Amino acid sequence: MHDPLIKEAEKLEERSKSQIKLKNYDSAISMLNEAKELYSKIGLTEQVGIVIREIVRIKNLKRSDPAASIPSKNLEEKEDLECKEDSEIIVSSEIKGYAMLDQARELAMEEKYDGALKLLEQTYNLFNELEYELESKQILLQINEIKEHIRWKQTGKGLRNKINIKDIVALATAERRRIKLQNQIERPKIPQNEKVSVNSQEMGETIESKYPKIFQQRIKEKEKEQEQMQFQGNIIKEQVNLRKQQIEERRARVKALQEKKKREEELLKEAEDLLTNGKKALINKDYDKATFSYQQAIKIFNQMGWLDQTRTLQKELRNIELYKKEEQRKIEQKILVKKQEEHDFQKRVDSITSEQQRYEEKKLDQHLVIPPLIRNKLEKVNLAKIKAEKEEKMGKFDRVISRFQFILEEFKSIPNDVIDLSREISATEQKLRELKEKK
Repeated sequence: MHDPLIKEAEKLEERSKSQIKLKNYDSAISMLNEAKELYSKIGLTEQVGIVIREIVRIKNLKRSDPAASIPSKNLEEKEDLECKEDSEIIVSSEIKGYAMLDQARELAMEEKYDGALKLLEQTYNLFNELEYELESKQILLQINEIKEHIRWKQTGKGLRNKINIKDIVALATAERRRIKLQNQIERPKIPQNEKVSVNSQEMGETIESKYPKIFQQRIKEKEKEQEQMQFQGNIIKEQVNLRKQQIEERRARVKALQEKKKREEELLKEAEDLLTNGKKALINKDYDKATFSYQQAIKIFNQMGWLDQTRTLQKELRNIELYKKEEQRKIEQKILVKKQEEHDFQKRVDSITSEQQRYEEKKLDQHLVIPPLIRNKLEKVNLAKIKAEKEEKMGKFDRVISRFQFILEEFKSIPNDVIDLSREISATEQKLRELKEKK
């Protein structure tokens, strides 16, 4: 994502080198300032520090070059402004480095050594570019101690000993204060070529008479040094307190951001579960449940400020309403079709019933005029049917077949002009085929 910006910054650095060879220092500085802005935009603070050092080097080179033009007042003001901006970037890098050290220290105390080492290596590179020797030295010592502890831990040794987690910022500050105090304290030396009397009183009198002004000057210098030390001590104390306050504020901000992120993750998980339930409800055509799930998800996304997602879900809600109406229309259509089918079926039943009644009436009329001989045959047929049904239930298919053959012969022996038994004959023949298949 940042590759084009990095490439553009690198090109500017290369072009500035050619401008330096041509002694076009202002042009080179301008190009490096553009490269610095690009590196700042993408968060490469280490590279920003390198570019700043190069700009300072070129400015010194320009001042020392007699062939370079004398800058005007406006150019001097511009350079002062650029130096001020450079200082602000260095301060920003310092704050970032201290924050990374705090985070690395917390990770090391939690025995998350991989993360701690990664952060320590990054801060070492950052402070090394800023030429913060004390911090860089303490960071290297801490890195070596952690690596040594890991090595001993992997070999099964040193498990009982906990690693010494240093407060690098405090150590570097204390060391810097010690060096300052050491440089400031210079005790005055008494000239060795002067001969002094053995008697202390005489020695005092001799020195006072010979060097009264020197002693007074030394006393004043000593008092001034003590006042300066006290003043510097107060400044250091204020700086330490300010740094502690800044660290606490930074930790509070980080904690608040972490809690906010955790809450957002919980809300997002809840919204995703609602959407999953809504989609399942849509598949099952439970449109009311789907609508409720989507409405709850919209409330959560509104709370999170995800307006694009909210608009998308509102469109889905409108689609769900359309799906619901379409489903209701289909159900109503099915009900109408079913009612029509039932009506048509009832009409067919009524028609068949009427036809059957007419047939029975016709058959009854024919039965009334049946001769006694034929009536006797029909009675035998009826009796044979009853016996065949009982034997069929008992599984005696041979006897059942014989009886239905007898019935068929009797039906065929009756003339059609006396009684029409064509339906009975067809039914009997069908029954015989079924019985033979069962057999």
